[in-house]
Amino acid sequence: MKMKKVLAAVLAGTMVLSLAACSKGGDSGEAPEKGGEGGKGEKYTIVYLTPSTASQFWTYVGIGIENAMKDMEEEHGVTIDFSTVGPAEESQTEEYVTAFEQCIAKQPDAIVTATLAIDATVPKAQEATNAGIVLNFVNCGLGVGDDGANEETYNQFYYCSNDTIGEMAAEAFLEIAEQKGISTDSGVLGMNTNVENEALNHRVDSFRSYMEKNAPGLELTDTYYNGNVVETAQSNAENIISTYGDKLMGMYSGNNITGDGVCLAVQGSGIADKIVNVAVDSDDTEITALRDGYLDAIVVQDAYAQGYKCMENAILTLINGENPESEKQVNCPPVVITKDNMDDAEMQDLLDPTRLKK
Repeated sequence: MKMKKVLAAVLAGTMVLSLAACSKGGDSGEAPEKGGEGGKGEKYTIVYLTPSTASQFWTYVGIGIENAMKDMEEEHGVTIDFSTVGPAEESQTEEYVTAFEQCIAKQPDAIVTATLAIDATVPKAQEATNAGIVLNFVNCGLGVGDDGANEETYNQFYYCSNDTIGEMAAEAFLEIAEQKGISTDSGVLGMNTNVENEALNHRVDSFRSYMEKNAPGLELTDTYYNGNVVETAQSNAENIISTYGDKLMGMYSGNNITGDGVCLAVQGSGIADKIVNVAVDSDDTEITALRDGYLDAIVVQDAYAQGYKCMENAILTLINGENPESEKQVNCPPVVITKDNMDDAEMQDLLDPTRLKK
């Protein structure tokens, strides 16, 4: 616990300067040299507070976290007392905040987490940081990334730009439409995602903006939200399919659970050859749909790398007493995976990070 006291003192002495010192593009000093002796023999308690224990995506993040822990234990001679906690489903945001409170009460050395409830999480993040807990966010933080939001309340944020995700999905959509001979001069494109969220909405908004500029003849539906429930996502997609009939030329899904439901609806309706279907993030259902032709492309974040970097940073911060990153938010770009490249070894690791588990 002595490192926590040191960190608390550092935070207390530098809180006024933290925004300037840690903002994107700022310089918080030279990163400590890896492989040093600073942490040798130390034992740290670290918690992975996940937004969902049932989601494959957050499991993939967790594999990166655990692999980083094992590598850092071996490299630096430290011991990590590690645990994973969190609600079953992403929609259980109140349970997530309660779990956060419980984590803080146990006073671990570090917490690695992601949040889908920004407003409710901010005061908890400040409480944790004030207590000297190293708090790192992965994928979903207290802002949209690069915006500097609430920087003073946490140590580090590794994410994949939701604006980039939406733009890449739209670009891939139009390329596939051309390949399949589906006109983008007119028609309806169904818009689907899980929950209304300040950060996640950028996946939809940036997709819409790209389409407005590059395919202005298309009509994009209102966004159908499903509460991150596959059955609701499928029902929404079936509603879109029955409502627009032959006018429907495509579907966009903003996350993997949504993509699961949409793929099931597309498969059941037999319209896969008539539309373009693009989704974000991967899981077993989407991978099968991609191989079988019910899904045309997945915009895949490197969930493993985000988790790995987040945990590595937390441990280095504990060992060295300061954040080794010079940028407070670090963007980890996504990749577009199609049936043509899905069997490449690199793409297989992105689609199924369980292959990397140690």
